[in-house]
Amino acid sequence: MSDPWDEIMKDAVKGIPGEYIIERDDGREEILSVIDYDASLLEWNEPERLGIQHVRGKVLDIGCGAGRVALFLQNQGHEIVGIDSSPGAIEACKMKGLREAYIMSVDNLDFPDAVFDTVIMYGNNFGLSGDDKNIVGMLESLHIITTSEGIIIAGSADVEKTNDQSHLDYHQRNLEMNRPKGLIRLRVKYKDLVGDWSDLRLASPQEMRSLAEKAGWKLSRVYDGEGSFVGILTKS
Repeated sequence: MSDPWDEIMKDAVKGIPGEYIIERDDGREEILSVIDYDASLLEWNEPERLGIQHVRGKVLDIGCGAGRVALFLQNQGHEIVGIDSSPGAIEACKMKGLREAYIMSVDNLDFPDAVFDTVIMYGNNFGLSGDDKNIVGMLESLHIITTSEGIIIAGSADVEKTNDQSHLDYHQRNLEMNRPKGLIRLRVKYKDLVGDWSDLRLASPQEMRSLAEKAGWKLSRVYDGEGSFVGILTKS
């Protein structure tokens, strides 16, 4: 049976309207729009629109999804490579005309040293690796495959910026389990498909700074939004 992410991405680029569900392991569900994965620049949030201005040189788009970021940059003349663990996402990108897109996990990057000038991780993809140890390992790998002036443009969400009691209860439960407040266990549902459970790390700017410093990066700038933000990481 297909993975729900595969079908979401393919439907997004076909312009098929629909909704999918992100279920957290405490039962909380959030309903989101499929076509957001094919959103134009004007539909991006403000931190993403500001962060994209820092792109330079050859770009790696991690968790490229249906290609909303990669295709925008390709159309701007950038040499860009998109990677995603979802075969459906890569198929969707190629359907839209992305020239370089590969099925690849962020935890097993297979590129030569010092080949990228910019790495972009939008849509909370800074936390794709899950726990903090894995994120530091990912950042160390990115340090190797980027040039001496390489940068990372990373999206995340500050879980402290909420008054929602269900979120506050979840944060407290995490702390009682010796997990960071922002380590979220979730799965996706679409049509009759249900994905596997996985961890996503939502990191505040302070947490992003701390994790980055352990891997030879520094947080040089933050574009803040309503909970979501984009951090610009440069080499220490």
